[in-house]
Amino acid sequence: MIHTKGNWNDWKAEAEKALRGKMFESLSSTTYEGIKLKPLYAKGDYDSRKLPIIHDHRESNDWNISQVILAENSHELSEMIKQAKNKGQSSFYLDNVQCLKKIVDLDVAFLHIDWLNDSFLFDVGEDIGFIPLFLQSRKKRNELKNLKGTLSFDPYESILINGEEDIRSVKTQFDYLADTIKWCQMHECEVRCLLIKGDLYHEAGAHALQELNYTFSHALDVINELLNRGITIDIIAKNITFSFAIGSNFFMEIAKFRAAKQLWASLIHALGGNKESQKMYLHARTSIFNKTGYDVHVNLLRTTTEGFAAAVAGVDELSIYPFDYVLPSRGELGERIARNTQFILKEENLLFSVIDPAGGSYYVETLTNELAERAWKEIIEIDEKGGFLHLLKEGEPQKELETIFEKRVDDVNKSKTTIIGTNAFANLSDQVEATLQGIKQAKEHHTDTKQVTTFQNAYIFVNKNKEVPIVKTQNLLEQIKITPIKTRRLVEHFEQLRIAAETYVKKNHQQLKVDVIVFRRLKDYKPRLDFVTGLLASGGITVEVVSYDQFSSYPNGNVIIFCGNDEGYNKIDSSFISKIKEGKKSVHLFITGNGHEKKMAEYGLNGVITTNMNAYKFLVTIHHLMGVGN
Repeated sequence: MIHTKGNWNDWKAEAEKALRGKMFESLSSTTYEGIKLKPLYAKGDYDSRKLPIIHDHRESNDWNISQVILAENSHELSEMIKQAKNKGQSSFYLDNVQCLKKIVDLDVAFLHIDWLNDSFLFDVGEDIGFIPLFLQSRKKRNELKNLKGTLSFDPYESILINGEEDIRSVKTQFDYLADTIKWCQMHECEVRCLLIKGDLYHEAGAHALQELNYTFSHALDVINELLNRGITIDIIAKNITFSFAIGSNFFMEIAKFRAAKQLWASLIHALGGNKESQKMYLHARTSIFNKTGYDVHVNLLRTTTEGFAAAVAGVDELSIYPFDYVLPSRGELGERIARNTQFILKEENLLFSVIDPAGGSYYVETLTNELAERAWKEIIEIDEKGGFLHLLKEGEPQKELETIFEKRVDDVNKSKTTIIGTNAFANLSDQVEATLQGIKQAKEHHTDTKQVTTFQNAYIFVNKNKEVPIVKTQNLLEQIKITPIKTRRLVEHFEQLRIAAETYVKKNHQQLKVDVIVFRRLKDYKPRLDFVTGLLASGGITVEVVSYDQFSSYPNGNVIIFCGNDEGYNKIDSSFISKIKEGKKSVHLFITGNGHEKKMAEYGLNGVITTNMNAYKFLVTIHHLMGVGN
């Protein structure tokens, strides 16, 4: 790295003074992606990169406010769309169309959509029979040429989630997709028919580099299948919408989306596509992986920063999920705040008016190019190994995802990663229902519905019966089987501790409480007491604080924690321990702080509580000792 005028050296010298003896290298950190982050980036960092910037192709940084619409039936969906339109929304995101089975359902549900001016993103999932139903309903009203949006599915979604071909093969889905694209081309319908769901990998715990590797390798497989079915690369490109989830690492997420644009342009160029085809259409939605059921309003902060990152990165469609999305029942307030967050980002912060606002940042540019450079090499390697589906059969991506998920969980368990309201600053008065929303899995099939095998047959069936058919492979003999991608939330195991504690309290009509004996003055024990109180709260446990100098009788609980400074612990002796254990069948003693191995061995203490221990395992142990879940 080149530094001029002594600026770098001057800054480094001042930083070393402030570190007071620590190594300068301690300011650097390594991300889950394996990227070493420096404390300061300068022009030389970016100028030394080999990859050029792929400039944003758009004329503005505007995006579609594409909030998800959740409804149980067509009438409810119609009313929710009407309300959303009245509140300024003009793009509508459906990720579940199961309530729309007949033409009449569509007529009711979409009554308030202006197909000439509004746009949409319909992820039909496994309900691919919905596509001809929708297209025919619009064709009869001469609205096909007016449609602007995405009406699509991901042909790999089912096998990724289920681990096997269900009622139809991957080949059948590719045939169906190809025929859908050809039909739309023939009828001059400009909807995008293919959805590449990179968000599946994010929700399985993937870091940004893995998301890019798997998403574009996934996309390359699909592109090759469509090329083999006689569709040109330029037609394929204009039919693709990429959907990514937005995580918590603000600058990494900005870099991820910017790198995605570089990768897409490089991929299409390598496949012979024109410049127009190198423009990527990006849908971003806020992550579910990092959301919490407890202290649910903290999700507001998470979704706001995630939405901000996506807007800065320049996405085309943005969906911000309500803060209470993971709860079994959701309210109107969450939907309203989520929608208004987008208006604030767009209209008050004016993010729509600056194209690529992160462009020129040495840090973001360096991060973008490093992600793109490393991902491109991985994508080529995956293709040379036989493609993404081949790797899925071998189980390599699944193993890598499981490894990084376990690393993330371990960091949460050891408090290296802080999840506010869950493993830190937990609010014991906050309670949730025992069943929390997981990440959306594959949809059910209705076997009593008429089954067809091709897009053409589905279209004929819809024309005759005015309802959705099930698309099924005839004689599915040899199924492709893989280890499924496990999508889940990061803190589900901590939430189960809280739920178990609440269940115990309701059943036994008493608080789940641990006694803490403190030594010496407040200033001597308070830091450790605060730590212990917060730690136990994350497991749904309260504390009863007793002073060594002031209590008249020893605590009656079977779990007791000693809390103080090292000097205060000198008061612990065999007489003290004997009095605590007197008259008790069993008592379990823990001491707070490092360096007390001698006392543990001498007095038979059961464990030590430190800031670097596995907090989750400790809480599971305490639950077991107190009879929670027994």
